[in-house]
Amino acid sequence: MLTRIAPLAYCAVVMVLAGCVWGQVTDAATGQPIAGATVTFRDAAGNSGTATTGEDGLYSFDGSTSPQPAAGLVEFEVSAPGYATFSGVRDVQYDDNEAQTLGVLNFMLIPKRG
Repeated sequence: MLTRIAPLAYCAVVMVLAGCVWGQVTDAATGQPIAGATVTFRDAAGNSGTATTGEDGLYSFDGSTSPQPAAGLVEFEVSAPGYATFSGVRDVQYDDNEAQTLGVLNFMLIPKRG
């Protein structure tokens, strides 16, 4: 549980100036976090960024050390060795808290067969 608080606490510091999108990448079959997964986004405003998950499967785009996606429809690609790549559009909204500066997006990757 403490590993999930750390990005939230970090985002709390930087979201005063800008929003923060964070989440966890997990194995769809086991629910276990995936370390070293790459999360990439491109939004309608032309912003793009890439983050790598830690041992706990967590990533963040906080606007201070990495670009953050603009609110609205955003293209994401999430990949990791041994897993099928996720490519899709998610609706980013910064309304997961009262200040409307925090967005949470989790991804599940499907293990490749064989």
